[in-house]
Amino acid sequence: MIAYIVRRCLYAIPILIGVNVIVFLLFFFVNSPDDMARTHLGQKRVTPEQIDQWKREHSLDLPYFYNAGWRRIGAVVATKAETTAEILTAGEGDYALTIEAPPGPKTGQARIVRVESNQPARLTLPAEFDAQGTLSLPATTPTQQFAFRIAPAQNAGQAPPTLRLTLTVEAPAPTQRAVLTYQAPIAFVSRFTDTVFFQRSLRMLFFQYGKSDDGKIISEEVFHRIGPSLTITLPAFLLALFIDVFFAMIIAVYRGTYVDYWSMILCVLLMSISGLFYIIGGQAIFAKTLRLVPISGFDYGSQAFKFVLLPVVIAVVSGMGGSVRFYRTIFLEEIGKDYVRTARAKGLPEGRVLFVHALKNAMIPILTSVVVSLPFLFAGSLLLESFFAIPGMGSYMIDAIQRQDFAVVQAMVSLGSFLYVVGLLMTDISYTLVDPRVRLGQ
Repeated sequence: MIAYIVRRCLYAIPILIGVNVIVFLLFFFVNSPDDMARTHLGQKRVTPEQIDQWKREHSLDLPYFYNAGWRRIGAVVATKAETTAEILTAGEGDYALTIEAPPGPKTGQARIVRVESNQPARLTLPAEFDAQGTLSLPATTPTQQFAFRIAPAQNAGQAPPTLRLTLTVEAPAPTQRAVLTYQAPIAFVSRFTDTVFFQRSLRMLFFQYGKSDDGKIISEEVFHRIGPSLTITLPAFLLALFIDVFFAMIIAVYRGTYVDYWSMILCVLLMSISGLFYIIGGQAIFAKTLRLVPISGFDYGSQAFKFVLLPVVIAVVSGMGGSVRFYRTIFLEEIGKDYVRTARAKGLPEGRVLFVHALKNAMIPILTSVVVSLPFLFAGSLLLESFFAIPGMGSYMIDAIQRQDFAVVQAMVSLGSFLYVVGLLMTDISYTLVDPRVRLGQ
């Protein structure tokens, strides 16, 4: 068994990495960091500087997969008049000047960029610039990048040169920007670790979820919220399992009778009603009208019982229809087998036949549906926690979606995939406990 568990754990590594890669592609290619910044800062009247600052604060200004060492050291933005910025360079090396065309329709006005240095002998501009270090481009020109170099200093200890970067727009036009970047020396390992993929995705495989957009540590939030979620999901899971199996077995025994007929009608009705109906109806009747339980809220310790009673009952009732029908089908198949007829022919009590012989042999499909659902106990219930104001994992996920906090959503997806893989492994192990014919590794 140990060898099988080790092998399954090794199989889980590429699966979890694959899930992280897919989630990363969905989050950062379909919805770029610039789009995330605009969503949080507001779609209107957001300047490029605000977007860049937000990206730096959330470590989203790094390259996606490979960091070649380029880092931004300055920028100039102009809309109408001439704008100049003094930029202290990082010393000798390669630089890139990116002249960005604004989004939307181009207006046709010219853009003029001039680069000057207090040490002109060290500055080598590309051929597109004239002798005065000036470049002129029409606004219809798409975003372009020009590479130039600063030569080594002739005197030891000479300070890096200062660049004077000037951007002029000849007529009113959308915001124009010139960005200066420098290719800094970077270690080989850092080329892969100083990336968005490593910082925001691969670290989650080691349960390092980072911080949410509001500055809170996600792992600490998860630790504090798992408890309230389990106070609902764990009792609801155990009660639902016992009640559903019991009633399914009784209905299977009375197959073809009015008990079976009306029970199936009731199960279909329970399945057809939305979970919101149970939540709103339960709050209206038992909390607002009868005042038996609080309508919402949560408390710890012994006071938690009155807050979780109604959510637990609603969770059991709302899932009862589908589970009873599924378990009934399993028991009908087992009751019709020869070993059950043999046990009855020997004169064993009906209760012993059902709850010892039939139930034990029906555990394989039951465990398949039960154990796989165990990881979702930690994820909480989105609807119940939201409507009953319970500070669990479900409400945490809903709040993150509403705030469009992509860091939290990505962390929850990563945690959910890990728990699901663990649930599948527990399912295989549980088979050996109920059926001696099952051998792991075969």
